[in-house]
Amino acid sequence: MTTSLIPLAPFLLVGFLALLGVLVLGGLFVLVALRIVFGGKKRNRREEAEEARLMQDLHRGFQKLEERVESLETIMLEKGATAANANRKAQ
Repeated sequence: MTTSLIPLAPFLLVGFLALLGVLVLGGLFVLVALRIVFGGKKRNRREEAEEARLMQDLHRGFQKLEERVESLETIMLEKGATAANANRKAQ
């Protein structure tokens, strides 16, 4: 009876190692998922303040850009109206 178990030993060992590998990978997957769900590492207040300052700077920059575009639109519309009036008078 012991002679019939000897050929099964490598298969049992491989099966056990495969099961162990699956359990380890499953555990790692759960840990990574928990880290993603709960936000990973905590950021300190300095990093958050710097990010907020950068966002405010971007917002101010976009507001200035919007004002400039509106000014350019006004100038282009005025020039277009002036050119249209000049063409009407010429005809």
